[in-house]
Amino acid sequence: MVGKGAVGRFVADSRDRVARKPIVSLTVVLYNSDRCVRDCLRSVRQTVREGMAELIVVDNASPDQSARLVAEEFPEATLVRSDFNRGFAGGCNLAWPHASGKYWFLLNPDVVVPPGGLERLVQWMEEHPELGAASPGLGSSTGCAASVARRFPYLTGALLEMLRLHLLMPRARRAEVLLGSYWPTARDHLNVDWVPATAMIVRREAVESAGLLSERELMYGEDTEWCWRMRRAGWRIGVCGALRFQHDEGQSAIRTWGEAERRRHMWHGMYAACAQMRGPFYCRLLMATNALALLIESYHPRRTQRECARARDDLRVHTAMLRGETGPSPQGGDGASVAP
Repeated sequence: MVGKGAVGRFVADSRDRVARKPIVSLTVVLYNSDRCVRDCLRSVRQTVREGMAELIVVDNASPDQSARLVAEEFPEATLVRSDFNRGFAGGCNLAWPHASGKYWFLLNPDVVVPPGGLERLVQWMEEHPELGAASPGLGSSTGCAASVARRFPYLTGALLEMLRLHLLMPRARRAEVLLGSYWPTARDHLNVDWVPATAMIVRREAVESAGLLSERELMYGEDTEWCWRMRRAGWRIGVCGALRFQHDEGQSAIRTWGEAERRRHMWHGMYAACAQMRGPFYCRLLMATNALALLIESYHPRRTQRECARARDDLRVHTAMLRGETGPSPQGGDGASVAP
């Protein structure tokens, strides 16, 4: 838990230094984001104007009016323009040469930061120097919380859930082993495998030791693989569950592709990252295990019709990937650029 008194002292001390250099370099990548980016940037505007953060917005050749909106309404932002859509990782990487802060904060344009949220997150990172990257808690505007404490894709976890063996574990042990939806969303964790880049704060030294995001990954997998490299470089990944940022998930992606196609990209990204981390054979085994689990879920008597239908849709994606008909190869992705 981050105390308000500690935050106040930290911000006061920091303001003596920010005249020379911002503490946080905040990056937002635009693609079909004009419906949500205004609220996002307004939520961090005061922090930027006070000098604690600098704002770097990347126009990823967005076909809508996102970049024009930023240029006209947020003159405090450094607007970096790409001639083509580089994908989420490529867009973020374009911002890095402009970043001068101690921390690099990747923020989706459909996230709203609560008042004082960025200051409290930075203070929490200062209190935990072993962390290379972290995420606050995330929740929708309707109050539904999402889990950001994640395990890397692995066979043991998939088998435990498919065979329902995880139900034999004590609840606390199950939460620690599997994380995800089993981990209480309001609790901190100082050693998860990865966190989504939805609202990810990264220490500059961690970026320098692990390198930038891989542009070989499809969307939704680059953050997983990046955290893998940070952990291999000796850093831990954390979750500050005491903080909650508002995230109405996938607004830009749904507008670009639709929900079904967005989920297809999510699966492709996960397996592309898995192949990079653990190799093509392991990736294919995991894909087959998840396909079997989805087949079971498709006809599970305790699932709703909607849940069964979604499982069948996901099963079709897995079947196509296993047949080699679509998506990235198990060698680690086809390098395509997609919208963030």
